[in-house]
Amino acid sequence: MNRAAEFAALFVWLSASLAFSAQPSKSGAQKTVEVFQGGVAEINLPAPGVIAAEGRLGNEKVYFYPSDNGVFAALLGADLEAKPGPAKILVSGTTHSGASWATQITLTIKSKAFKSESFSVAQEFDQLSPEVLERIRREQEQFARVFAVSAPQRLWARPFVGPLPKEITSPFGYRRVINGTPRAPHAGVDLKAAMETPVLAANHGRVVLLGDFFYSGKSLVLDHGGGLFTVYFHLSEFKADEAAEVKKGDVIALSGRQAR
Repeated sequence: MNRAAEFAALFVWLSASLAFSAQPSKSGAQKTVEVFQGGVAEINLPAPGVIAAEGRLGNEKVYFYPSDNGVFAALLGADLEAKPGPAKILVSGTTHSGASWATQITLTIKSKAFKSESFSVAQEFDQLSPEVLERIRREQEQFARVFAVSAPQRLWARPFVGPLPKEITSPFGYRRVINGTPRAPHAGVDLKAAMETPVLAANHGRVVLLGDFFYSGKSLVLDHGGGLFTVYFHLSEFKADEAAEVKKGDVIALSGRQAR
């Protein structure tokens, strides 16, 4: 069995997401948006007369983009290990007249139970030398820099498409025990496919990262705008160049094999 490709959790969240409307009252009372660990909320914020809006959740930027009829929308994902409880989303913007506008939304993160799986990997992927650890640190920083900047406008359009036929071999969110030791939860989805199966872009976007990484092998990141990315791991060949604009369903790579 080849575990052939893996793509980012946000795509999984979006395919099963629920939309929540966050509507501040005239008195300014806060409204609450609820999301489970590992889930995503689509926030729809009525803001008549507002021409630009952006949000902050702690140190994280929340991208609001114009939707229909004076509504600004944003997608907001919760980490698999996010601490349950309330958090404040601060939203500010500018009106047609140039005046400042602001409101806030309470985000409530709810706990969710996930299944677990155990497996073994080769020692070179488990007992790492200082040189390999330094490589991993640099690669993590590279991904973090890419995810820190997204096109402000929404590039994607519903529905998303699967990058491969959806025969899932390891679902999103599984708590993993590797070589007998608990590890970070599985933040992607493993899909079974034959080697060199065409991998499709899940939606319109721009290629913002191509590379060969220690854990994920040949990897590609698409920015779909508004803070939404999809990531494609364990590829054998790239079919799109960095900075290329791609359309939903374009072949962007060929599947490879996940090391186990």
